[in-house]
Amino acid sequence: MHRHGSVRNLMGVVAAGSCALSLAAAGSAWAQASGAEVRVAVFAGHYVLAGRTIDDLDVLVDAVGAMRPRSVRLEACGAGTERAQRAAAHRFRHLHMDLRVADPDAPGCQSPDPARSMPVSLRAGQRPYGIDDHAVDQWWHAMMP
Repeated sequence: MHRHGSVRNLMGVVAAGSCALSLAAAGSAWAQASGAEVRVAVFAGHYVLAGRTIDDLDVLVDAVGAMRPRSVRLEACGAGTERAQRAAAHRFRHLHMDLRVADPDAPGCQSPDPARSMPVSLRAGQRPYGIDDHAVDQWWHAMMP
């Protein structure tokens, strides 16, 4: 009988320790992602982050990662944004995400003057660059059957 009670106590201690370690790990991850929500305006051929036009998804991911946000809001601005929106959602899938379709006339959908913006990449092909269409399609269809 005494041995049975000791096993129960040991199981309780192990369960409590596991719970404490889980909470510590979750708290550590939350502390690492300490930034606020980041808003990205998504256009058919580029993204706008904090007033900066970015035509390469890889560069956008690096810029957002440097900000260490807790969440990302992707606001589709205008027609033809499906490819860029889905690709960004695929790349930010590890963060809390808010996908929106914004009014093209909304203040968040005002793209900087293209005459003053410099392309990030000199790559050829469909913009925005850095999108693996096959991987995005596989992920999207798995998430949204």
